[in-house]
Amino acid sequence: MRIAEEVAPAIRGTARLDGAPPRVRSGWPVWTVVVGAVAAVAFWVVHEALIDDSYITLSYARNLAFHGHWGLISGEVSNSATAPLNVLVLAAFTAVLRQPVVALGVVFVLANIALALLLRAAARESGLPGWTGPLGALLVVGNPLVLSTVGLEMTLASALLGLLLLAAVRCQPVLFGVAAGLLALTRLDLAVFVLVVLIGRPGLWRGWWRWLLTAAAVALPWFTFSWFYFGSAVPDTLVIKQLQRSWGDWDFSNGLWLYHGAYSTAVVVALIPPLLGLVCLPVLCAMRAFRRAVRLWPWVLLGLGGVAHYYVYTLMGVPPYHWYYAPSLIGLTLLLAGALGAARRELSLLLGCGLLVAQAWFAAAHGMPWREAAIATNWASAADYARIGTEVGRQVGAGTVSSPGEIGTLAYFCECAVVDGFSDRGYLPDQLRQRLDAASPPVRALLELNYRNFTPEPPRPITHVLRREPGPGEWSMGSTWAGDSHLVLERREG
Repeated sequence: MRIAEEVAPAIRGTARLDGAPPRVRSGWPVWTVVVGAVAAVAFWVVHEALIDDSYITLSYARNLAFHGHWGLISGEVSNSATAPLNVLVLAAFTAVLRQPVVALGVVFVLANIALALLLRAAARESGLPGWTGPLGALLVVGNPLVLSTVGLEMTLASALLGLLLLAAVRCQPVLFGVAAGLLALTRLDLAVFVLVVLIGRPGLWRGWWRWLLTAAAVALPWFTFSWFYFGSAVPDTLVIKQLQRSWGDWDFSNGLWLYHGAYSTAVVVALIPPLLGLVCLPVLCAMRAFRRAVRLWPWVLLGLGGVAHYYVYTLMGVPPYHWYYAPSLIGLTLLLAGALGAARRELSLLLGCGLLVAQAWFAAAHGMPWREAAIATNWASAADYARIGTEVGRQVGAGTVSSPGEIGTLAYFCECAVVDGFSDRGYLPDQLRQRLDAASPPVRALLELNYRNFTPEPPRPITHVLRREPGPGEWSMGSTWAGDSHLVLERREG
């Protein structure tokens, strides 16, 4: 791929990467409408196929919006929402729109529009054509794996990565601090991107106190409140998920190959853009070493952030939940968008349109609307859990039912007390003890500091047990991942 500084005369309507100012054009509202329309259609396609963890987020948002309560179920305060900012944003829209799924759709569309605008602004500052931004946003919004995370924090995270890119392009410490603080509130592991950009953009070092104070002003109020009110600054999922070390021979390092076996077409379509970005990465790094393609360097840093994120998660040995791969895919896809903007226009548009067509083809082939996420590890579809959860709520009433292992969609539609470690912190002491026993001394010290203000309380008494069994039954359910099974509700005596 030839970079724009070498082929600038052949690129119509764009500036060179050698310092020439970009040509200003109008027309961004048209691209905004296009991206917004595509995002709206994409949400309609997936809105009936949200994964179980998405409904955990929606339950938090609904309880906060309607009752001012932070918890998965109404009767218990919990701290298992991995992305506090995502919950806060969804709760704000839910309070106005009164329907959590509708609020999610609005946030999804607005976040993708914001990503397109931020990428477009970064592209203009980098001397790239304006269509680079919308192209990058469309490649992200149409990715089957990213669409399989709708309801989680990845849509919001992609927009904030666009903000981080713009701050890196402009070398603005305050904007960088805002992006860093918001990314930390969205998910702490996204700080990997912040660190990579900070290392690779020395211009930000001169204003270190400006971005540091700004990031602290954005993020510290919530973490301080959480530390004192919930007893832990970092959500409990840090402990819960790290106890789930692997799935047999499968962990984060090889999990994509596992998904390829179950969802081959979805995984191939999802991986083509980031793999192309990965191919561009060493070429652009080499060119940067020879002081060429300098203006494309911030885009390269996002790609490096994606690689670093993958490496960090591999070292942590976490299970290969498919949404854990989304940050790496997004970072490398945005790098690809920048590389396409810097290459020959005809080649870039042809390749970009080809990728978008492949994504649209897959979305249509998977069914309209989807009944199951393109990539998912749940035991049942959202429709199955909605049906069963409603009936469980009718039978349990004011009682407490133990979760069968997946809690989000059941709790959302049950609107009753479904409990496990995600909804009832009475289970946390045992989980924390296991994690502390396995931790190295530095990690153990950090965990003890995080939970210094935590006051354990006993778990809620269980009145009903919800159990999953193989094969068909009264409450039958199924999924591509887990096959057919059913749930059984039993009353616990005494």
